[in-house]
Amino acid sequence: MTNLRPAPVPASRYNAASLRGFAAGEHEDFLAAGGRGLRPRLARALDLAEVSPGMHVVDVGCGRGEAAVHAARRGARVTAVDYSPDALRLTRATAEHVLATGGGLADEGDDHPGAQSRSQSRAMAPKPGRVDCVAADAGSLPLPSASVERVLLLDVAEHLHPWQLSEALGEIHRILIPGGRVVIHTLPNRWALAVSYPLLRLLAPTLPTSPRSDYEREVHVHEQSPLSLARALRRAGLKGSVWVEEWTTTHAALGRERDYPDPQRARGYPVLRRPIVRWLAAAAMRSPARVLVGNDIFAVARRM
Repeated sequence: MTNLRPAPVPASRYNAASLRGFAAGEHEDFLAAGGRGLRPRLARALDLAEVSPGMHVVDVGCGRGEAAVHAARRGARVTAVDYSPDALRLTRATAEHVLATGGGLADEGDDHPGAQSRSQSRAMAPKPGRVDCVAADAGSLPLPSASVERVLLLDVAEHLHPWQLSEALGEIHRILIPGGRVVIHTLPNRWALAVSYPLLRLLAPTLPTSPRSDYEREVHVHEQSPLSLARALRRAGLKGSVWVEEWTTTHAALGRERDYPDPQRARGYPVLRRPIVRWLAAAAMRSPARVLVGNDIFAVARRM
């Protein structure tokens, strides 16, 4: 009989070395810069969340704590949730280090290409909020019903089996206040890897046969398409929009000096920096083919 509830990825797979190891030195640079230099994908998600002072924000799957800290620097009270002890330790250390520098975002200098004007650019920076770290599973959030204005689910959905994602979205529906919203980012877009990546390899045969690293093949147990994410939201009683964007070439350009431990990025990013590749990606994103090109899936949803 088929097991309909496969075991979750062990928390030990999200240890400190794995969380720091995506790009050597990235997290250390973030800390050294006092929290500036937020990864563009995360900065985009924070823009969509429209966090304002006094809000209660829950960051589900907080990882290294960078998004949680930025929400707190916008004046929010942040509950950072993760089931990995190392993730919580990193998030706690990140919050203690960055928030201790004080100040809001008026002098951040981390605006990313294509971003909208931010309300946080006002002359008077908000008083920083706080980050509370909570050990919990995404499918069982220790928070009262209808108590949260914003939920962040960033780079988490692809790590959850279908039954886990269903439970997590159900919990998000439960804790959101009427009018509250969840902001989701997930990658890769299954459609882009199935269609666009093989075409890109025709242009650049030196690219790896598979764009996924060994680690991603192990922990990405449920990669999404725009359609599958939209269906999961609808089943959970959440109504909103799902769309794709293309941030991979931006990350490749910003990571010019990085050492990537996996050959996929080490060999792929130089290709993605080529002007012709960036031009083709931008042109495709202005066409109906964008759902097969954009590797970043975003969603903003509210309780129905």
